[in-house]
Amino acid sequence: MSEARLPVVGIGASAGGLEALREMLAPARAPTGMAFVIVQHLDPNHESMLAQLLDRHTMLDVLQCEGGEKIAADKVYIIPPGHGLAIRNGVLELTEFAQPRGLRRPIDDFFISLAIDQQADAACVILSGTGADGTTGLRAVKEHGGVCLVQQPESARYDGMPLSAVGTGLVDYVRQPGEMLDCLFAFFNHRATADAPEQEAALVADHVDDLCKVLRTAVGHDFSGYKRTTLIRRVERRMHVLGIGTGRNYLARIKSDADECEALFRDLLINVTRFFRDTELFDRLRDKVIEPLVRQTEGEDIRVWVPGCSSGEEAYSIAMLFAEAARARGVSPATVQIFATDIDERMLQIAREGVYPASALADMPLPLRERYAIPHAERFTIAPQIRDMIRFSNHSIVKDPPFSRIDLVSCRNLLIYFDDRLQQSVMPLLHYAIRPDGYLFLGPSESVGRFEHLFPAIDQQARLFQRAPGPPNYPIDLPGHMRQRDARGDGRSDRSGARTVSDETAAVRRMVDRYAPPSLVLDQDGGIIAAYGRLGRYFDFPVTRTGGSSAISLARGGLRTVLGPLLREGRDGRKRVVARDVLVASEYGQQQIDVVCDPLPDGTLLFVFRETAPFRPALDEDIGELDASDDHVDALEDELRATRHRLRSTVEELETANEELKSSNEEMMSMNEELQSTNEELSTVNDELKSKVDQLTVANSDLRNFFESTELAVIVLDSDLRVRSFTEAATALFPLQPSDRGRPLEDVSTRLAGSEYLDDARAVAGGKAALQRRVTTRDGGRTLSLRTLPYRTQAGSVDGATLVLTDITEALSMERDLAAERERMDMAIRAGGVAVWEYRVDTGEAVIDDHARAILGIDPAVSPDDAVGRLSRLHPDDRPIFDAALAQVIADGGDFECSYRVVQNGETRRIKSFGRMIVDDGPRRLVGVSIDITPEYRLAETRELMLREMNHRVKNLFAIVGGMISAGARSHEDVRAFAGDLRERIAALGRAHSLASPTGEMQAIDLAELVDATERL
Repeated sequence: MSEARLPVVGIGASAGGLEALREMLAPARAPTGMAFVIVQHLDPNHESMLAQLLDRHTMLDVLQCEGGEKIAADKVYIIPPGHGLAIRNGVLELTEFAQPRGLRRPIDDFFISLAIDQQADAACVILSGTGADGTTGLRAVKEHGGVCLVQQPESARYDGMPLSAVGTGLVDYVRQPGEMLDCLFAFFNHRATADAPEQEAALVADHVDDLCKVLRTAVGHDFSGYKRTTLIRRVERRMHVLGIGTGRNYLARIKSDADECEALFRDLLINVTRFFRDTELFDRLRDKVIEPLVRQTEGEDIRVWVPGCSSGEEAYSIAMLFAEAARARGVSPATVQIFATDIDERMLQIAREGVYPASALADMPLPLRERYAIPHAERFTIAPQIRDMIRFSNHSIVKDPPFSRIDLVSCRNLLIYFDDRLQQSVMPLLHYAIRPDGYLFLGPSESVGRFEHLFPAIDQQARLFQRAPGPPNYPIDLPGHMRQRDARGDGRSDRSGARTVSDETAAVRRMVDRYAPPSLVLDQDGGIIAAYGRLGRYFDFPVTRTGGSSAISLARGGLRTVLGPLLREGRDGRKRVVARDVLVASEYGQQQIDVVCDPLPDGTLLFVFRETAPFRPALDEDIGELDASDDHVDALEDELRATRHRLRSTVEELETANEELKSSNEEMMSMNEELQSTNEELSTVNDELKSKVDQLTVANSDLRNFFESTELAVIVLDSDLRVRSFTEAATALFPLQPSDRGRPLEDVSTRLAGSEYLDDARAVAGGKAALQRRVTTRDGGRTLSLRTLPYRTQAGSVDGATLVLTDITEALSMERDLAAERERMDMAIRAGGVAVWEYRVDTGEAVIDDHARAILGIDPAVSPDDAVGRLSRLHPDDRPIFDAALAQVIADGGDFECSYRVVQNGETRRIKSFGRMIVDDGPRRLVGVSIDITPEYRLAETRELMLREMNHRVKNLFAIVGGMISAGARSHEDVRAFAGDLRERIAALGRAHSLASPTGEMQAIDLAELVDATERL
């Protein structure tokens, strides 16, 4: 996802939204490449715990907005209670509510600001909630190119907000909350990884004409006249939603997918409107157009046309202004006819119903709201007198004939989507439709362009124009299938074109209803398809044009008997059949008629009823005739005056009752709005409290399991040293029972020696810091560690003490044993002349005690991390060997072994070191020992010297023996004599050697003894 573009996801939720928010954010894993802003209906008087609750269920950073935060990726910002939220230039701002509780719509307000600030980088998500907050904001996000997601209404605890959003037809995705993050990531990731915007637009532009043809065939409307940039941008949005990479593939998709054609059609119809949009401009419209029209045309019809009316809010706004102006002038608003048209039948249906979410009331001025809005719980209905002023119909300003003789055309925010060619064809049509001196009301971003001579401005800033007087002097290409074309383009063609289909239809209808004989169109089974004229004399009730009932069953006496035969004969013979002089009887008399059955080409049958004689009323015998000479005028006038008086009194009473009902209704509406808002806020608080209760339940369960399973003896006391709680292990020292809760601890017997624990508890409960001491049991067999801790409340105040007793008997015994072993080991190390050391490889620090320093020749002043000082007395010739061995063990691990010399005070000592690299979860360490081998080395030198001397003496001895053998051989010829002489000589040599060193030590020898010993040889 692109770093330069940070999508901002606005999330709107109300009652039941906490669960959906947890489900949505739980799968989030950084980096998401998106920022999230949650707007929920919160109680302004209650501190929100939403941030803490969500923080436990997501890996993203969750924080409550304080205002001024710069939007950052992978963070969740939450609206604070009592404030609205807006975003400007990527910075969140807190706002104050302008509306009272019940009419506030923080979700809509934030979505609108998000759409304006982030444009196509905006996304809106609507989750569970009541009412319709968020629907208007969703329209704004859609208008500016953002993406819209809604929770599946079936999965929401409260489906009011999801259903209202889905009802707009503008939603891109309807998903479960847990699926929304993947959906958003796929949408924005596809957009980020797509080609550059210019390249992607070029790829789509190649297929725009084909797309328009497919749309025209599928939905019957031609969008080729729309601005290409708008059309391409909307197509790109649909491609991103579907994950389609090329325009060719999308073209193939809409050719084969009717649902996608409908989705693109709705994307192109940007149904963004609201009541009194741009309030200041509507005020100018009222002052400069509506009120003058009402003054100038008193008693005459006023015709208004609102093309592109969408869901009707603008048409109703204009109707309310006309009704107010008529009320101020004291005339009836029935003379105002407003024609509101659009090509979106779904929006027209909403407009006809006149039912809107209660949040839309905030857009209406208070007097109009009170007079023309009828509240119903979460919605309101437009008053009947306003609805009766408007006729909603499906009409295309592009392809259908325009209306005529219009006093005011309100064509706002429609022309901005047309290209220049289409605008130039529409403006003459509007000029044709508006009567001379009529008015044109455009949107704030629209103008009349080069047609200023046709529509001079009366308020340029408000986009109010007045049609110039005089007939049109340009060719008009009237749309529609029945338009008349004249190549000459003279004035007669203009006049002939003025006769529209609607005018002809009205004329035919008037002629049939008033001047033609009564008639029916029946199907072959006698069902009524259409009815014309006054048929009450011949049927039991007034037959409507929509029909749908059987004519034979509804016919009166006399007529019923001939309708069936006429129907069968006309149907079977396919020729006109007449039944003459048929007497139709009713409760008022008899009428003689001829009934004509005329088969029509489409298989239906036309029945015409022609009167052939005057109506003969039925007279009873007991009825007397009124004498014409009687004077009844005075009696009738008296009766009329009395009736008028009663009627006036009744009207006054009715008006009083209506005023009271209206006042009560307003109060109920206000109370209902406040109750609804409070209910939503309480629902949110209830969700938060439910989550807290769940957490407390888990905490209590954990605490209970801890108390039951721990071997620690714990006693919790209140400020009066009464027992609050205790663990099972504590009963071994204090024989506590569950009924002892609330009992003073000093009243409970104990196996401890002394009462110091009570003194410590009083001191700590009184405000002192934690205390610790050792205590023993009375028999002295056990020693325990007693820690006395303050018991703190949620507010941080001290409200008692907690005693924690730990049996340390075995630990103390082990401690004594370890101390003895440590002492013996230390004596052994010192006696053996062994230095123990530790080298920390990563820091270069060495841990060496004083005994080891003395053996290694390290000065006591050298710090542990001074490597140069530690090795300063190492013999220079041995330093490379030592460094190489150390480097090898650091690199490869394993064992370290090295012999080297240490020079200290002119004396050279020899040291041999052994070590092993320890690699575990902590830092790397080389642990080893060093031994002073100087005495052993010197003993080895002495042994070597003695061996050399012995070898030398043995060699000399062998030489003497060899000389003796040579000398004896010269003086003896007998072997026996030679052997004996040689034996004597060797014995004398031994005596002389014994004489020279009788004890093995150097000493003085008497020369006479030596000569005497040698003479014996």
